[in-house]
Amino acid sequence: MSSISIDVKVQKHFQQIYQRANRIVEISLGCYFVFGLGLAWFYNTWAIALVVGILATSMYAVAKWFFPSKTLNQYIAGCAFAIFMAQFIYQMHGLFEMHFFAFIGAILLIVYQNWKAFIPITLVIVAHHAAFAYLQFAGYEEVYFTQLDYMSLSTFFFHVGLAAVILGLCALWAFHFRQHTEEALLSNIKVQDQLVHSEQNMAFATEIAKGNLDAEQKREESNKLGCALIDMQEKLKDAQRREQRERFMNVGLAEVGDILRKNVNSLEDLSEKVLAHLVKYVGANQGAIFIADHDQEKNEQVLSMAACYAYDKKKFQEKAVRLGQGLVGQTFLEKKTTHLTKVPQDYVNITSGLGEATPGHLLVVPLIVNEHVEGIIELASFNDFSSDTIQFLEKVGESIASMVASSKASQHTARLLDETKTSEEELRAAEEEMRQNNEELQAIQEEISRKEQSQAALFQAVQQSIGTMEVGPDGSIVQVNDTLSRYLGYASGDLKGQAHEKVIKQEATYAAFWQQLQVGNTNQASLQLQHKDSHTSTMAVSGNQVAGQDSIILLFWIETPVAVV
Repeated sequence: MSSISIDVKVQKHFQQIYQRANRIVEISLGCYFVFGLGLAWFYNTWAIALVVGILATSMYAVAKWFFPSKTLNQYIAGCAFAIFMAQFIYQMHGLFEMHFFAFIGAILLIVYQNWKAFIPITLVIVAHHAAFAYLQFAGYEEVYFTQLDYMSLSTFFFHVGLAAVILGLCALWAFHFRQHTEEALLSNIKVQDQLVHSEQNMAFATEIAKGNLDAEQKREESNKLGCALIDMQEKLKDAQRREQRERFMNVGLAEVGDILRKNVNSLEDLSEKVLAHLVKYVGANQGAIFIADHDQEKNEQVLSMAACYAYDKKKFQEKAVRLGQGLVGQTFLEKKTTHLTKVPQDYVNITSGLGEATPGHLLVVPLIVNEHVEGIIELASFNDFSSDTIQFLEKVGESIASMVASSKASQHTARLLDETKTSEEELRAAEEEMRQNNEELQAIQEEISRKEQSQAALFQAVQQSIGTMEVGPDGSIVQVNDTLSRYLGYASGDLKGQAHEKVIKQEATYAAFWQQLQVGNTNQASLQLQHKDSHTSTMAVSGNQVAGQDSIILLFWIETPVAVV
């Protein structure tokens, strides 16, 4: 309990003490007033009894009436007791014993347990004794202080000193009574507080034992057990929240994993069933799954909507999003979850039987496995998505992405198997066709080989009777066969690199013949040949330019009759 509340209780308790003390003092003042009237009856001092008595009681009544919440009336009561003492002394013509009425009043003031209340009565008594003693012994006969004819100064001091001791002892007792009262009161307050705390703690502990962790109890430093119970409640709440989060996470992952295992063969069925489950499980209103795909027509990667689900109904929509387009495409590129708490108007509408409405919250989660994005989950809801829901969707996104990648790989493998089977059949057909072609080629090769052998024999026979010469574009001899070399009297290879004019004599017939060959025409002529031994012979020569080259082939018909010059 705070010090403020303790002070309030202490003040409240002392207000009750003051009320009881006021009643005692009021009765005492009334008795004092009546006693003064009795003295007036015997000593005929009605004026002093009425005036002073009414004045004293009125002072107390006014202070209590106008200042009910103050302790001013306590100080006025002390003054009133001292004034009544002076009144009684005057009425009794200086009777010494009347001083005891001040001591009786001092004893009555102890009930206030306020040592400060003795200051006014002490001051009034001292002032009264000093003033009245001086006046009486100065010669004022109508002033009564004592019936003694004379009082020495030492006697006066003894008298005043004893009065001060009595008043001081009364003030001391009032002070000790207040301390004792405060200690007892604080102890009583603590005991009551402990009782109250015990009842509260028992009730609080009972609620916690029943499983009501939302039970409320005010934390107070003075209630150590209550604080411990509150701390225990907070820890139980934390444990419960952790358990709920773990159960939410584990149950959701297990259910999604079961769906993934049962739908491994169809990516479309997998997307639809997973999406329907997630929309219901996280309390969303609408959702969609986009799978990374390749657009063959545009030759670019896109996100194709694999499933769309809302309000317990399967939605049939066809939608493709380019990378970087909208929140879905941007999330794919950034590879980070996008959480919007203020969805733009007309971004997405949720349709029900009551009409259309724009959801207030949107969550776009990438499906990532091995740092590769396989797709996107987009969920819309009228309620905000908690951090646990976001963490769950990111975690389950890894499993979905892994299964999507596996499903893509399976589909790709199946497609490759089909293509392999088709290719195998085509290869078999091609192999059969190649086998037949090989057989045909083998027959053709055999025929070609036979023809080549025949042509080789023919060429060999021709080479022995016909001379050949190849002339390059610069007019030098590139090659001469042995038949022509022997005919001209040269050894094999002697003419290679020589100018062809060394063999063919330059004449008009030769010039015309050679000009036709250079322009690519085939030509024949009778030319004179220069032998090594310097004699000449005339021979029929045929010439032709080699296709694709600038060289010319000359054929010399050696068996043609020649005239030796």
